[in-house]
Amino acid sequence: MSPITTEERRQMLCESGYFDADWYLRRYPDVAHLGLDPLEHFLRFGGLLRRSPSAQFDTGFYVGKYGAVIDRRINPLLDFLVNGQSHGRLARPHQGRAALILVLSDAADLAGLQDRLADLKRFDQTVVLAPVGGRERAEAWLASRLAKASLFEQSGNLALDLVDIAASIRFREFDAICLAETEGSGLDHLPDGPDGIADLIGRFASEPQLSMLSNEAPEAPGDLPPRLRAALGLPPAGTVTADLTFARPRFWVRGVLLDVVIEAIDRSRIAETSETSMTDLIAAGCLAMSAANAPQPPGAAHPSDTTASDAQGQDMNISTVKKLFPKTAATMRALKPRGALDGAFGPNLKGWLAQIGDEVPRKATVRIGSHRLSALANAYRDDLKNAGINEGRHAFQILVPPEICDGKPREVELIDEASGATVARRTVTWARPERSYHDFQGFLKSSMTQPQIDAPFIEEDKRCFAQMEKIANELCRRAKALEDPPLVSVIMPMFNRETVVGTAIASVLAQTYGRFELIVIDDGSSDGSVAAVRAVADPRIRLIELDRNCGVTVARNAGLRQAQGEVIAYLDSDNAWDPRFLAAHVAALDRLPHADMIYSGALLFAGDSTVPHAIRYAHLNVALLENRNFIDNNVIVHRRAFLDRLGGFDESLRRFVDWDLALRATELGTVVSVPVLLCNYHYQRAENAITDDVTHLGHRDILRDKQAARRAAHLAMLGQAELTRPVAVVIPNWESLEDISECIEALDGRDWQGMLRIIVVDNASCAEVRAYLRAQHAAGRITHHQFEQNFGFTLAVNKGIELAGPGVDIVLLNNDAIAQPGAIQELQRACLARPDLGMAVPRQILPAGTKTLRTHVPFADEGCDCDVNISAHHRNIAHVPTFHDGGELELSYAAFFAVYIRHELIAEIGPLDAEYGRHYRSDRTYCDTMLSLTTYRMIYTPQSHFIHKLQKATDRMRDSGTRDDEFDLMFRRNQWDAGMAAELGYRTAPWDRV
Repeated sequence: MSPITTEERRQMLCESGYFDADWYLRRYPDVAHLGLDPLEHFLRFGGLLRRSPSAQFDTGFYVGKYGAVIDRRINPLLDFLVNGQSHGRLARPHQGRAALILVLSDAADLAGLQDRLADLKRFDQTVVLAPVGGRERAEAWLASRLAKASLFEQSGNLALDLVDIAASIRFREFDAICLAETEGSGLDHLPDGPDGIADLIGRFASEPQLSMLSNEAPEAPGDLPPRLRAALGLPPAGTVTADLTFARPRFWVRGVLLDVVIEAIDRSRIAETSETSMTDLIAAGCLAMSAANAPQPPGAAHPSDTTASDAQGQDMNISTVKKLFPKTAATMRALKPRGALDGAFGPNLKGWLAQIGDEVPRKATVRIGSHRLSALANAYRDDLKNAGINEGRHAFQILVPPEICDGKPREVELIDEASGATVARRTVTWARPERSYHDFQGFLKSSMTQPQIDAPFIEEDKRCFAQMEKIANELCRRAKALEDPPLVSVIMPMFNRETVVGTAIASVLAQTYGRFELIVIDDGSSDGSVAAVRAVADPRIRLIELDRNCGVTVARNAGLRQAQGEVIAYLDSDNAWDPRFLAAHVAALDRLPHADMIYSGALLFAGDSTVPHAIRYAHLNVALLENRNFIDNNVIVHRRAFLDRLGGFDESLRRFVDWDLALRATELGTVVSVPVLLCNYHYQRAENAITDDVTHLGHRDILRDKQAARRAAHLAMLGQAELTRPVAVVIPNWESLEDISECIEALDGRDWQGMLRIIVVDNASCAEVRAYLRAQHAAGRITHHQFEQNFGFTLAVNKGIELAGPGVDIVLLNNDAIAQPGAIQELQRACLARPDLGMAVPRQILPAGTKTLRTHVPFADEGCDCDVNISAHHRNIAHVPTFHDGGELELSYAAFFAVYIRHELIAEIGPLDAEYGRHYRSDRTYCDTMLSLTTYRMIYTPQSHFIHKLQKATDRMRDSGTRDDEFDLMFRRNQWDAGMAAELGYRTAPWDRV
């Protein structure tokens, strides 16, 4: 395909009918804030952000369905227009589906439909509205002719009937819906012939601008210019025409638009508006209607050839002129805002507020007793979109006052600000906060899986925050004693921050550590930002003015090139520092000479509030950092010399640049966490905050792709190392051929020089799995031992240890664990690095979407893989230093999904306890035995990576017929049956009989 110029792309999209600028702006309000032309925004960023150009093209659906074949060099809609249409690809999930809603004037009319039966069967869904008293006759007729048709009884008000139908059938799941009646000429717009209906359905499928078709022209209230009346297909002014009302169902309409109309109708008031007009609803902004002419019989001229618009013979989209239609009082009475209160989520309240058919975010007031809180309902939720609440961008979340979080039920009221109407009420209880820690060590451990602590702060929090103040003050005293204090360069980019930059500058000038330079980089501001900086007379301030807006990364790098200090710090122009910030961080670098970069924590504020709603601090957990960022640029301080390796900020990114910097820093140098809270971070203080800009959300994927490539290269390098002592990998197995084969393939992918042996002990798997294992054994790849009964995890492990023999280190491995390059070597290196280490465990990486992921790591992004061996659920960190470099940690326990055990420990305490831990518990008791009866310890190394796919065999047994006996005995009670216990010489302890 030859390259398409930018102008050609614009023209192609404009002419396609698939791009609706008004819809795009209403669906994505951030576009207007950016000041970009909506078409330009869609071309540049729409595909990257998976944004749809209109209701007629679903970008996420198209990329998800055809991702393997589409041209990723261009926007998905352009790919559809250039390649997709010609290959028969769909633009939206329900393209080409059609439904018929047939209103019977009399049950006797059914006889006249016999000749049209073939036409009726061309619809994917048929709904028949039978007259009162005619249901039985209609049911009998349909049962033998249209068995799949849905039958409803008329209420006398078609609009009410459609509301009832919509409760069972989602109109938006059909491209076209034909409303027809048997009275008079009501079936005239249901063309005869084999191709007539198919042609009309095809028009709705292929013509995105087409919204409505009818034999009868819509009434246009008021005087319209003659040319416009002609363009809309309307008769000359003064001509009396029939309106398209629910009282005369004789038209075709796009399903999503009818859905919007029905959702907008208030059932309690519909009796007042039984003649509700489709054009009234257009006027109310509920739908955009196309001025296509009536359906044409086969062979007739296509409407686009005969209906004029701008004298060019093209269908005209009335959305461009709907502002000319008055909003009738009847229509507006039929529309009302809808919403709900979803309840308490921590110290927050969640809910939604919308007016069906109106994408504009609505303002709400939430009343909780004497408290009145403001909310803007503009956040996206999948469940809202799936429920037909417009495009789903109508959710809100607000923080409630701390005094409300007391465990007492409270009445909450959701009020629509525009109408003053109360939309929802609910009784909500905000629980008193509970913490997993009671002291500072506990807080530091907890922060490694949950960096953010929400208000209200309780005593357990405050005693830890007080300790952080103590550490800050001690560091400040150290800073004062420095004989040769280094110069600090503070880098502050700004863009249109006239109202807030002065506060940020003042916080720098107020620092108790005075040896600094403040470099302010103006990124092409168009307001009074530059004047605000120049108004501050201090020789330590330097102003750099860029000639245009280049982005924060370019601005920061420009400042770094001018920096003269030995130490670099960063402060954004809408945030502020505590006066002790620089002193504490300079002293921390002095105290930690091995650190290339340090970071600390922040108090989080909403807008200009002076009371923090949360704090964010995480002791360094590199695995969590790779999943989700918790290090903000405003709390990063590093040595100037580190830039030679770090290379500054990645100018290809507009967002997540601090995350990228922190990730690269952990890979290239030593990063240390410093537990102090000396930064005030403000959300929503500046209108153009990068955090609030969703335009560049796609850069997160770019960042992760780059980081994944670097990680793969690093692991490949680790994989080149050789083992220094013999190792036997023991894998207990039951079923799961896919898992065990992938597990073995990952281990057998290199030549271990005779230092590694794979032992698989199988627990009575099926014939297919046994045959595979026998073949692997015959090929010399594994040692296979077969049990004829399912003895469970522990006995299989112990059999493997026995087969390994004395003097061999053991790696216990689940059959669903996939070793990454270097994983075994790094476990051995870590375990043998100190004579007091008996076991080493790696990263246990759960794939994205694993249901237990946030049980272990509450802060994690479930949409991305994450290590869970440092676990909030297990609370298994034995000890952390006050200043932590993210390296190896001593643990008190880790699940034996993957663990390296040195043979000296096995010789001292023996194998695992199968007697009282048939399938689980034995790993816990083995760790406890080591810690309580030996001097050995367990170490966690983040350099060793295993992916844990999660056990499928357990799920199959849970769902099988053996669930009540074998599953219950092994997986729930963790016990042996009497026969097995006697055979093995095991006893049942009295405490285990309950």
